Amino acid sequence: MADELPVFPLNAVLFPGGEMPLRIFELRYRRLADECGRNRPFVIVRIREGREAGEPAFTHATGALVHFTEMVSQRDGTLGVMVLASERVALTDFRIEADGLMKARARVLPADAYVPVPDDLQPLADALEEQGDAVPDAGMLAWRLADGLPLDLDVRQQLLEENDAALRLEKVRTWLLRHPGWFVA
Repeated sequence: MADELPVFPLNAVLFPGGEMPLRIFELRYRRLADECGRNRPFVIVRIREGREAGEPAFTHATGALVHFTEMVSQRDGTLGVMVLASERVALTDFRIEADGLMKARARVLPADAYVPVPDDLQPLADALEEQGDAVPDAGMLAWRLADGLPLDLDVRQQLLEENDAALRLEKVRTWLLRHPGWFVA
């Protein structure tokens, strides 16, 4: 079953377990913040065509279910927020409301099947856990590594859409092998 949720299109990709600061200034997104508060989820999805501000953009069909974790009114009238992503979602039946706020049916995608962290990447998983990131399996390791790497948006979107946790981690590992300066065990 899919619930209709507000959609926040961005030129960014957010992975499950990831956090992102946002500055909200458009009235449609102020309404989204008022409606959702800290208790109701919404979706962050990457823009496929269009811009972040102004007219509604065309988006990809896979995004991240998020909740506000912090909300602070700024002196300039904007709202400073922090969001936390929990799950990947597939979006359908997009519609635009009168004020430009996008809504879509969001279906939570199945959680990754458990895949253990490969032995050669365990030191990296341990280092992330020492910094406070929970890394229980290969799928989450791929998300956490991808969060910290300078991957282009197309690669980030492909990783978000990848349903196979082992393959997702292999794609991140391949990137790390091609850019050895980023790997610090």
